[in-house]
Amino acid sequence: MNYKTCKILNDKFVLDAKFNVILNGKKKVQVTDGLEKGYIYAAMFFYDEVVKETKKLEKIVRKHLDAIKAETTITDVPILLLELSRRVQAVVGDDSLDAFIKEILGETEKHISLAPEAKETEKWDAIKESILVDTISTIYDTIIQGADGTTDFKKIPLAKAYTDKLTERQKKLLAPAIKMVGFINELRLDAFEVNDFVVQFKVYAMSSPFTAKEESLKQNLKKMMDDNT
Repeated sequence: MNYKTCKILNDKFVLDAKFNVILNGKKKVQVTDGLEKGYIYAAMFFYDEVVKETKKLEKIVRKHLDAIKAETTITDVPILLLELSRRVQAVVGDDSLDAFIKEILGETEKHISLAPEAKETEKWDAIKESILVDTISTIYDTIIQGADGTTDFKKIPLAKAYTDKLTERQKKLLAPAIKMVGFINELRLDAFEVNDFVVQFKVYAMSSPFTAKEESLKQNLKKMMDDNT
């Protein structure tokens, strides 16, 4: 699972009041396969996490943009872009946010200099992918690997500091996201429960690699989208 997949699934599917997964196309098709639903739930959870983290970066960019406007009378867009990029680079350590900076400036300014270059877009995409990978790794390390218990039955309470940062949607999607992280790491989590943010489960090694199953899932969902959008 990568960020591109998460974004596509988040954009193409919606959750109704009962948390059924509905394709938001010409035909409102409901996803009924359990694993396909779980895959979409997890993608939505991870997408929310990426959005949360990029909003933190957005605050940095907008803070420096406001400072520049308060301190100077720069009206030339290329100069404004260079100055904002310089200040943001000083904070984050590189120019990886330049495509995002151009996107934000493009909300109020129009100039050819705000068209992102391919290498800038690649760097910005890499940041979002890195957030996703870190999210998956953190869940695996702290919850699945970090749970206490016997060889196969494990239990772990989630820290309030962690659950407080979850979006309302993430709180409802936490269980399938954890189970999907297990699949990604070739583990099946059975007897799985999340009650009052205490996670408990049994761990089994998967009988066959999840990679092949994931590819089949993606192809099935792609066909559903192609046939109904």
